[in-house]
Amino acid sequence: MKMRIETEHFLGLFLLLLLLVLLIFAPGFFNVNNTMSMLNRFSYVLIAAIGMNLIIITSNIDVSAGNLISVVCLAIAALGKMDLGLVVLLPAAMIIGALLSLINALFITRFRIPAIVATLATAQLFSGILPLLTEGSIYDLPPSFTWLGFDAKLFGIIPFSVLIMLIITVLALLFMKYSRFSKKIYAIGNDEDAARLSGINVRKVILITYLIAGALFGVSGTIIATASQRVTSTMGSGLEMTFIASVVLGGTSIAGGSGKILGTVFGAAVLSIIAPAINYLGISSDWSDAIMGAIIIFAVIISALRLKGRKLPASVTEGRAVQ
Repeated sequence: MKMRIETEHFLGLFLLLLLLVLLIFAPGFFNVNNTMSMLNRFSYVLIAAIGMNLIIITSNIDVSAGNLISVVCLAIAALGKMDLGLVVLLPAAMIIGALLSLINALFITRFRIPAIVATLATAQLFSGILPLLTEGSIYDLPPSFTWLGFDAKLFGIIPFSVLIMLIITVLALLFMKYSRFSKKIYAIGNDEDAARLSGINVRKVILITYLIAGALFGVSGTIIATASQRVTSTMGSGLEMTFIASVVLGGTSIAGGSGKILGTVFGAAVLSIIAPAINYLGISSDWSDAIMGAIIIFAVIISALRLKGRKLPASVTEGRAVQ
């Protein structure tokens, strides 16, 4: 517990330092348009990272999230062509995301396929679905579709996606702190066999976890898609690595069983600033990918070091506590 708190404090301080450095050496970086764009990016990264966090805590993973989001984007764009508004598009995106994520969960729970293998397979499956949905893009989308991205502003300036992010983050914090279900997630991540022996329905918990994560991926997909009048088949491509990096950087163990939403918030914030900052400073975009890779490696090393000190018997106690 102590180490997780220290990780969150460190990330918070690093975030403040990063903002201070940019403020001093690149003051123009925080112009209104750039700041609002970063807030919008932060919103969809954090929402999806919260879902990824739940999955990783169960000692699983989802590397299909980016392609899943691409499918969601195209699906709701097709609905958007019928002049349907956010009140229809958002629930539709959540349902589509949850159902696609359920495919992953079924492979993992019913066929006992390792999560990395199952989600690599579904990543290819979703990628194969994309050409069936469209020839490459859906364009000339009506104002009702782009309302969230273009017109929905708090106080006339802050993207409405920020409010969606805040609501989901607060709900996630309360859910992980007070719900009995969250304790089952941690117990499974710590020791799946012990959790099963304590009476937890492991398959059911993992299925529900993937459903929740898929719904959150759908929300992120809605924010991404509605920010443009042209939706392409690659809008979510590669984003899964950003989500995973946000989670692991935030202190969640890649082996499962530990992690906090607050750490993921800081991790997503750092990663949402680094890429735009690199572009603003005129540095090659290739460096953005290199830095992202370095961050993932660093975070995984730290996670492995933390795992060494974890006492497995504690997982049995956690498992019994959630009966």
